Amino acid sequence: MTTSTIHPQSIATEFCRCDVTLPGSSISQESIRSLREVEMEKDSGCSSYRRIARHWKMIIIILIPVLSLMSLATNSLLKAAKVKKASENSIHKVKAAHLYANLIQMLQRERGISSTYLSTSGDRYLLLDTMLTARKNTDLAFARIPPNHLAINLYGISHTIVKVQESIHLSREKIENGSVSVQDHLTFYTKINNGLLSIMFNDVRIPGEWNCVLDIVAFTALIRWTDVIGLLSARIAFQYATCEFSSEALQNHLFLTGEARGYKNIFTQYNPGMRTAFSLENQNTERYLEEVINSAWSESFLNSCKTKAKEDRLSLGLTYFQNMTKLIDYAFEIQQLKSKDLTGKMLEIRKDAEFQFNIYLTVEAIITTVSIILTIWYILCNENVTFKIANNAVIIKSKAKELDAEKKVTERLQYQMLSKKIATGLKEARTITTESFENVTIFISDIMNFTELETRSTARQIIDLLNDLYGLFDSEAEKYDVHKIETFGDSYMLASGVPDRNGSAHALHICNLALDLHDIMKRYHVPFQTFERNEFFKIRIGIHSGPCVAGVLGLKIPRYCLFGETVNIAKRLKSTGRGGKIHISSKTYQLIKETGHFTALERGNVMIKGKGSLKTFWLGSSAQNANAKICERD
Repeated sequence: MTTSTIHPQSIATEFCRCDVTLPGSSISQESIRSLREVEMEKDSGCSSYRRIARHWKMIIIILIPVLSLMSLATNSLLKAAKVKKASENSIHKVKAAHLYANLIQMLQRERGISSTYLSTSGDRYLLLDTMLTARKNTDLAFARIPPNHLAINLYGISHTIVKVQESIHLSREKIENGSVSVQDHLTFYTKINNGLLSIMFNDVRIPGEWNCVLDIVAFTALIRWTDVIGLLSARIAFQYATCEFSSEALQNHLFLTGEARGYKNIFTQYNPGMRTAFSLENQNTERYLEEVINSAWSESFLNSCKTKAKEDRLSLGLTYFQNMTKLIDYAFEIQQLKSKDLTGKMLEIRKDAEFQFNIYLTVEAIITTVSIILTIWYILCNENVTFKIANNAVIIKSKAKELDAEKKVTERLQYQMLSKKIATGLKEARTITTESFENVTIFISDIMNFTELETRSTARQIIDLLNDLYGLFDSEAEKYDVHKIETFGDSYMLASGVPDRNGSAHALHICNLALDLHDIMKRYHVPFQTFERNEFFKIRIGIHSGPCVAGVLGLKIPRYCLFGETVNIAKRLKSTGRGGKIHISSKTYQLIKETGHFTALERGNVMIKGKGSLKTFWLGSSAQNANAKICERD
């Protein structure tokens, strides 16, 4: 079996001279340098700590002004953070107040129309539709408020928003049953509105120079003004329907009118924008209320009121209610605008606080970084000389580790260029022998129309294509007992049964691998942007089994090569094959036929240069590959 002898000393020498860092290798100049520093720190760590301890006075001198600046920056940072948090909370409160104001508006309307409904007897269908619409709008306003918002106080008991809504539903049932008086009804809704007003701006505080108290007071006064006007609207509408214009009712009316005037003075004085808005629209509610007093409590109206039909009195009440509702709606439009203005002011405050927060955070980060750099610089300056001395003590140890790492790189390079068995032989044996194998299977493939592709493609495109394609082939080959021999241009050569013999399984491994590669090519897509147009590739595969001779050739870059007629026939089968087909010889067919796992189609006799006519087959499929596909689908 041994035909010749090659001395590997020069080969091993070349390997030792290689200055190559493989992908995934643990050796590099940076890793060596880091290794040296780690070893030095380990050996001289205790002495370094002692030397640093001697400089503690100088370190404290550096840290005193730095810590002072950091404390000032931290104090300013905390103040800015406090303002930022308070402004965010205030924005949340203002948005919640907007929802509460909308709910109060809807409750006022429901309160007024419900009181009119209670004060009317007989035909109520005209009022019923209006009341149901008001109730629907109130429910929608309730739905916009999250159920986890603050609770309000009613009759000395804390009620959540959900409980308040349930109480209103019970009140509605009493209104429909007629089991509640108008006065109790008005009192109930007024208490709810007062409770909502009391929590609208609860704990809205912005520390520092920013102050929105006047805007919040004006906003709250406007809401309370609308609530008082709404209560007046409900009472007068009730009195028109019942003709109860007594002196006591007049006193209540005058009291509520004065209360409304007081709230209006507050929001017009504290917020010029509201004063301007009301003056531009000629919204003089007080004058209208005065006219109502003069007309409703006049002796002529009191004498004629009870003589009027119920429908006429109801019409008077609804007219008054609608006029007052227009005034209230305009007030709520102003409230919505001012709510947006207040939110915008809060956003400006938060923006300013965030800016200051970022400034102080940046200053503190810079101070911290500079202090660390100054401290490290001082320590490094004092440690520079002693570090060099300690470094010399570690050089010998680090060199030994470098040598061991270089040895591992050499072995890894050998294992990639040759098989592990052959590389071990190069390292341990004095001679390398060529070897004869009685039966192996050779796989050779190439790409159809590759020459034509080369003429219209750049070298970079061809290299990228082959790297991508043969990278897939290499990954698939690792699943089988095969050995990659070489790639030359678009030719790809594998063998099974060398350098380790595997009995008669070599044909089985090669054929299964060929079928896998055949399936890969069906799904293969050219790498993105490799070519200017879509390219479709087919490979030709030739497989033959027989004897061969194998050995290592070359001194500079040694390669494991195969020789013999088996290799030549495999090349001829490849070149006489077809794209997308696996061309196998009859000898290979006989080997796989014995397993019963493969299907093949007889091609017939093919002229092979140097051998004449040979019977060949097209390899179809294998049971192993079919089972693998089923498992993938499952």
